[in-house]
Amino acid sequence: MDQTVTVKNLRGLFDEDQKKGGSLEQKFFPNAFALKRKIAFIKRHYKYLRSRLKKGIIAEELFLAKHSRLRVVLEARRERYEAAVTSLLSSIAELINKKDFRLEVHALPDLVNGKQVYSVGSTIESVLAARHLQKILKELYGIRLASRDLIVNQIKSLVFDGFPKYVIKADISAFYESVNHKLLLEQLHGSTKLSVLVKRLITRAIKDYVSLSGSEKGLPRGIGISAYLAEIYLAKVDQDLRRSSDLVYYSRYVDDMFLVYAPRRSEHAENYLSELKAILDRKGLIVNSKTEEISFLTEQKGSFEYLGYAFKIDGSSKKLMLSRKKFEKYRARVKKSFDEYEVKRATMREKSSVELISRISFLTSNTRLFNRKSNAFIGVFFGNKFINDTKQLAGLDHFLKHQIGTLVDERLKRRLSRFSFELGFKNKVFRNFDPKTLSEMSRGWLHG
Repeated sequence: MDQTVTVKNLRGLFDEDQKKGGSLEQKFFPNAFALKRKIAFIKRHYKYLRSRLKKGIIAEELFLAKHSRLRVVLEARRERYEAAVTSLLSSIAELINKKDFRLEVHALPDLVNGKQVYSVGSTIESVLAARHLQKILKELYGIRLASRDLIVNQIKSLVFDGFPKYVIKADISAFYESVNHKLLLEQLHGSTKLSVLVKRLITRAIKDYVSLSGSEKGLPRGIGISAYLAEIYLAKVDQDLRRSSDLVYYSRYVDDMFLVYAPRRSEHAENYLSELKAILDRKGLIVNSKTEEISFLTEQKGSFEYLGYAFKIDGSSKKLMLSRKKFEKYRARVKKSFDEYEVKRATMREKSSVELISRISFLTSNTRLFNRKSNAFIGVFFGNKFINDTKQLAGLDHFLKHQIGTLVDERLKRRLSRFSFELGFKNKVFRNFDPKTLSEMSRGWLHG
């Protein structure tokens, strides 16, 4: 893989951002963005002329003459656009290739779930350098971040199959804060896969993190390369665990591990957790208090929560429900939506009503995220597609009904009463939301 920082490679990152509906162009390439808008205007004007021609409003000779002039202007603006992008990318490549260049790692002001979060987003050269590193690590190490849905579906099949098994659900304690820099850097610098530039940028980013955090170990949360470095760091752990005796299934979602054993002898089960701890210990890691051992060896009875779901097995009864944390998150978001409405309604009555309707509509339905690489589906069904018991959703509907009952606006009550978590799930109800509305809702729920 070409690891050099060239205009061609940076242009690939720029184009990927465009395809995903990113904001690099608008934020860091103002001249190119202005030209892009002018190009879009010319295209719209051409369509307008074409429609007038079809309707017989203008003659074909006039259309062809105007079209010819538009094409000349369009080509000229496209050339200026390419020149503007290439010129800036050339300057960025020159900056990154300097021996004293480093990613601008900085701590963000707000904690997320009580954890300090970091960013490299203040300059375009830092952003593109970080993305360049991510792409290299992903491709060279074959890193594919785990699919939550795939893991849940696999575990569902395994734990519901009725065969004797022994399960360990383990969380690594403070994983991001526990990564041993010496072990990680030895692993990276000892690799023949990575170029000198890549090793230098990663090493400097880690040193800057040490200066900011005051800790001699850990990875900066929130920075894209951290997720890939974490996967590289845990690769040997995954490898060793998969060699464990009696293991029939192993998956890991970041630092949440799930292991299923089929013991040849029942007494073997006593050693599984000790073996897991020993493997983690070699990387300076430990399991936290959330780690559980669930035995289905003598009877099919037990329960656990994993990746947002609650698995409950009692003989022939096999239920898959929302985890307590996810259920409470839905309740908190409903409550926060109504609380914010009450705060705003005195001064912004109409706007507060529209916001409340949008939020409850979003929570109780499904939508498609356009302008993303995957055009992903999200919502009450797609976020909980594996549940086979909807009692909790009915409970959320009851809570929503209670909140609606506290309102004084009868018209608003009627409009909100048509929303339902349970029906949104069962009927896969779809509603459309523009990007601005989705962004505003995300900001409103950042801490709730």
